[in-house]
Amino acid sequence: MLALVLFCLIQGFTEFLPISSQGHLIIFNSIYPIDNYAGITIHEATIIAHFGSLLAIIAFYRKALLNFLFSIKMIDRPDIDKNSFILINLVISTIPIMVAGYVIYKILDYNWDGLLLIIAITSIFFGIILFLADKFSLRIKNQNSLNYLMSFLIGVFQCLALIPGVSRSGAILTVMRFFGFQRQFSVEYSNLLSIPVITGAMILMIVNYSVDSSVSSLINFNTSIIFFLSFFFSIIFVYFLVMWVKKFSLFIFVVYRVSFGLWILLTLI
Repeated sequence: MLALVLFCLIQGFTEFLPISSQGHLIIFNSIYPIDNYAGITIHEATIIAHFGSLLAIIAFYRKALLNFLFSIKMIDRPDIDKNSFILINLVISTIPIMVAGYVIYKILDYNWDGLLLIIAITSIFFGIILFLADKFSLRIKNQNSLNYLMSFLIGVFQCLALIPGVSRSGAILTVMRFFGFQRQFSVEYSNLLSIPVITGAMILMIVNYSVDSSVSSLINFNTSIIFFLSFFFSIIFVYFLVMWVKKFSLFIFVVYRVSFGLWILLTLI
């Protein structure tokens, strides 16, 4: 049971913060193989944990999502409806990773011996890049400064998160701060982008899982615990991130990323 709690805590802690959930879960499973401690596979645990995080972010942004839903009728007039404008930009930002994600998912070997080293290097390197972008870039732009080209470039940069250790939210925050967007808007845009990305990843995982197993087998006591705890921890840390950037910089996450990467390097020596 403790392994399940730790797994969910890591999922909720890392999914929306700019510190790489994928890298943390790979490290955790290499130390505490979830199938040995919980009687379920890492694939099953990942699907359910992401489902919990997905519902958490949907619950947190429920008002914004309802506004997007109501704005669909104005999708042809984004110039006069800000919600339809943001919705279009979110779709544009999502397209690159949907294409690249499908390809990478098919070829990436999560059992590769050098994967831990990659996670360490990317954690440190992209942590430093995040620091430079957050520290020295302008911070005057909001959603009114967004355009379709920027949205596409944000989506392209988001694809770097397919490399373990980079962090999806970290990649988005880095490029948006580089473009001069305010931290609060950058975090909101990153969080909203997580909804289609997590949904797409879940669909891909479920499709591949159902080839060998029945999807109904995902419903049991352990997976129920994973779902509820992932939802709970995800809500907490989404709220933490949103509140944090209202008053502080992203430096705390840079320190964490670099420390995490150095810790991995030390364990590999």
